[in-house]
Amino acid sequence: MSSPHLRSQFLRGLLMTPLLLLIISSVQAQLIQVEGNGRVISNGDTTPTARDHTDFGQILAGSGPVDREFTIRNLSRVPLQILFFQRIGTNPANFTIIDPPEPTIPGNSDASMTIRFLPPPAGGLRTATIRIVSTSSIDNDFQFDVAGELVLPSPNIVILGNEIEIPDGFSAPTVENNTDFGTLGIDDPPITRSFTIRNTGEEILRISSIDVTGVNNDQFSITRSPNTFIPPEAESRMDVSFNPTREGSHRVSILVNSNDPTPTERTYSFTLRGEGQSLRPRLILSGNDMEISPGDETPSPEDHTLFPDTDLQSTSTRSFTLSNPGDAPLTIGNVEFVGAHADEFSVPRTPRSRIEPAGEYLLQVNFRPLSRGARSATLRITSNDPSRNVYEVALEGTGGQFKLLGIERDGSDALINFSTSSSPGSYIYRILHSTDMQNWEPVGSIFSSGRETLQFRHRNSTGEAKAFWHVEEVRF
Repeated sequence: MSSPHLRSQFLRGLLMTPLLLLIISSVQAQLIQVEGNGRVISNGDTTPTARDHTDFGQILAGSGPVDREFTIRNLSRVPLQILFFQRIGTNPANFTIIDPPEPTIPGNSDASMTIRFLPPPAGGLRTATIRIVSTSSIDNDFQFDVAGELVLPSPNIVILGNEIEIPDGFSAPTVENNTDFGTLGIDDPPITRSFTIRNTGEEILRISSIDVTGVNNDQFSITRSPNTFIPPEAESRMDVSFNPTREGSHRVSILVNSNDPTPTERTYSFTLRGEGQSLRPRLILSGNDMEISPGDETPSPEDHTLFPDTDLQSTSTRSFTLSNPGDAPLTIGNVEFVGAHADEFSVPRTPRSRIEPAGEYLLQVNFRPLSRGARSATLRITSNDPSRNVYEVALEGTGGQFKLLGIERDGSDALINFSTSSSPGSYIYRILHSTDMQNWEPVGSIFSSGRETLQFRHRNSTGEAKAFWHVEEVRF
């Protein structure tokens, strides 16, 4: 029987053996790394870029080959064997390794490798895959893609709006480059924006077609096409019109198809935007700075729909305001009075037929009673307000309980003659004077018991260019 101490030593020996083998294996491992332009290239990289020299760039016609140097680095302590190089992929003949490294790279060392791009006789993009097979324990089959392009003399399309270049694929319309047409009323005339198609290349640019695409393509149209052929360093104008027939935001893509050889620019696209809005006028009637609702049937002195008691054959005037708080011009069709005493209400002049948005018009209404007692009518205004094309409000006034017989002139005085109430009682008749029939000033009063004719002398009152008198009756 073995002692516990011997058994423990034996187990420790068993545990250390695989650990020692692991350390020895790690030391003997060979690791490869490839760099271009000082940047590490990942194994299997399929996205050539100029940053790590895998993209050789665009080569003008007539230019010679282009060389790029790469570094193969051995990250291990033991020598790394390069077994072979291979060019595979789409265009391997356009790439060659002209300066391969030695087959063996010592431990912790590196070697350079030069790859040459041989431009083809015809223009276009060329790609290939470089394959490095080695004894590396990781990435022993190392592959990465390279690319290069031969650029032949060709046209080059550039599109500008408001002299600002619109990139191909532009999808964020702005007012600055004319791609955002803003907001337009459905009943308004179309908005047209101009764009410039410029040829900055060395060959003639041929515009084969222009398309307007998208679900809202009926809201935009090409109203002026550019020239079919645009010489080098020349330009041509293209006009696009926005004519919305429905509300909402409308977006479309403009596709300009040409012979520009750049794959993404053969169909040069950019987005346009416009907002369709149904602009509407609106009619608001107010009196004494108070809005009067359509259909108001309760005349009130506060909003001027209830006229003051007015002598027979005399006239009272009230002013109303027609305003348009809408966003389209308001057209006034007709202003009339209907009802039992419509002929006792009138407007002294024909109102304005068009009121612009945020505009207003002062409408004066005269009340001239023909008989004593309450007199009423309805003011009716027709307009192009779609929600209230007929605007009606009730008006009311009272014909005086007496009669103004006439006004005479005696030198510079005015003689106001009137008959008092036919009913006996105690009355005060106040005489008021005005020069505009809007603002009345008391100038005197007379007491009466009724059933008589009186005369009031208003001294030095006929020198005014215009003079009006009004008599009010107050019964005790």
